[in-house]
Amino acid sequence: MGNPIMPHRLRAFTLVELLVVITIIAILMAIILPSLSGAQRAAREAKERKQLGDVNTAWKTWATSHHNAYPIPGLVRRQRFDVNGNGVDSSDPFVMGSGREKALWNDHASVLSLCIMENLLSPEQLVSPNEYSDLVYAYDSYDYKVLGASDGDDTEKWDRGFSNDLLGQHAGYCHNSYAIMPLAGERRRDQWDRPGDSSFVVVATRGPLEGDATLLNEEVDDNGTVTTPASNTAFLMAKAGAWRGILVYADGHTDIADGFYPQGSTYEKVESDGSRLTLPDNIFKGDVEPDVPYQSQTLGLLGRDILLTHTDYDENDTSSWFSESEINPSDITFTPLHD
Repeated sequence: MGNPIMPHRLRAFTLVELLVVITIIAILMAIILPSLSGAQRAAREAKERKQLGDVNTAWKTWATSHHNAYPIPGLVRRQRFDVNGNGVDSSDPFVMGSGREKALWNDHASVLSLCIMENLLSPEQLVSPNEYSDLVYAYDSYDYKVLGASDGDDTEKWDRGFSNDLLGQHAGYCHNSYAIMPLAGERRRDQWDRPGDSSFVVVATRGPLEGDATLLNEEVDDNGTVTTPASNTAFLMAKAGAWRGILVYADGHTDIADGFYPQGSTYEKVESDGSRLTLPDNIFKGDVEPDVPYQSQTLGLLGRDILLTHTDYDENDTSSWFSESEINPSDITFTPLHD
């Protein structure tokens, strides 16, 4: 009679072996997770760079058929045309391509909405992959059919439902993430109405008001309660206490910066004795007043240095975006919007 078959006993992990496996897994996770996080951040930065580059490309495409000037909505939807030569009044018609520029339409919401209507941009391209604000989202109901519709006298040239109200004060929402050079003052003349400089930033990841680094940190009282949250801009591509962003220059090249003073971007300040100082340029702050005698109530925002912000015209708030002159479209009073 043969040997009886013995039942096979399954061997379980010992406690020591289990701990070794867990330790190995933990080590692998510690190595892999930072790499994945870094790869995701790099992918978002690459997408941010492409989208911002696409915005500038859209403007340059427009410029090729508009005397080398970037989009100016006030020249698309102009003032009434003085057909009789006796001054413009309400009896005069709106004539496409004729009449003075209507600078009231030159806020950023109109600029971007015009580009969408002209199929130079899509609403999705204007929202950062890193967007942090709950007020900012893609305008997924853009009305292309509104083109040519009458609003009483004139006809619509873009969807005016597009909003650049970054703080939610008027519309309550915003359809654009990016900070743009205002179409106002001397910088418009030098950098928007004609081909601009390779050291001048025209659109970028947005930053805090006046490039104030203290706004990148939250304020906490003695009890540890947050009294003032950090600027949303600290979390777009960096973290609390820091700012990092993609910059697009007037000549079309892009760069990435940590801080508000990009290398090579400067402005000139004239001292009281007539001497001139060349100083680093804070891209989110108007550092110098214009030489031109504007009537604007915000002269400090109309110089020729770099200034990037959000502007949004609201007909019920003259401080939002207001044309001070029917003749000079660069003479604007406006409120820069930062979060």
